[in-house]
Amino acid sequence: MELSTLEVSKMNNIYIPSYNRANNVRTYEYLGCGKIIVPKSQESEYKKRYGNAVQSIEDSRDGSVAKKRNAILDLIKEEQEDGYGWIIDDDLVKVKRKKESNDLEGDETLELLEKIYIMAKDSGIKYAGVDYSLDNMKLKDYQPFSFTKVIFGGTLICENDGLRYDERFKINEDVEFWVQKLNSNRRLLKDNQYAMVFYGQDGGKDSVIGYTNDDRRVYATMLNNKWGEKIMNWNKTRFEFKIPIKGV
Repeated sequence: MELSTLEVSKMNNIYIPSYNRANNVRTYEYLGCGKIIVPKSQESEYKKRYGNAVQSIEDSRDGSVAKKRNAILDLIKEEQEDGYGWIIDDDLVKVKRKKESNDLEGDETLELLEKIYIMAKDSGIKYAGVDYSLDNMKLKDYQPFSFTKVIFGGTLICENDGLRYDERFKINEDVEFWVQKLNSNRRLLKDNQYAMVFYGQDGGKDSVIGYTNDDRRVYATMLNNKWGEKIMNWNKTRFEFKIPIKGV
């Protein structure tokens, strides 16, 4: 299925939460569209570069990733008739087709997002996305899609199940939300053939990540205690995730 330029241009269900990056919202620069969601106090500064793409929320609804994402869930409920919206971090630099190691252009990524949206909606799936790892050996060709694996960074969310991000989680809120979605809806849709690549996602001097793996371990313990099982675990060099349900 190929989408026409007109169809892609009409995509208005992409929400990009941003904070203090008024001159460089990488996701918008890459996709060429989306609603940039910022606190009211930063709206005028963002609009100097991004104009009407900027949409503000009250400062009291900002302040943490989980709070802001809950505010966006409310916007999706108000603005999207079917309850579906993409929430994509503001530092997306590319999407890669893993097998051929090809980088997608912005319009190609929009087509991919629209296809995933259509598949999820037609299937009644309320949480979807692509892979976060460029390692093509992890999920080989025989498993182009997963129905339970964790998704980071950019997710298609249907808000009409009433689930909310747990605002006690300053980090790892996306992992905790994944657990909620699976427990409630029993399946999701993850396209393993593509991966989202975010700026500085692996840490280092140019990283935009403001936390360490030690910080993540603290909140992993909090997550595991909340759900009564070891879902997120540190394995010497990386985190591993246990699927919190059996079957789909």
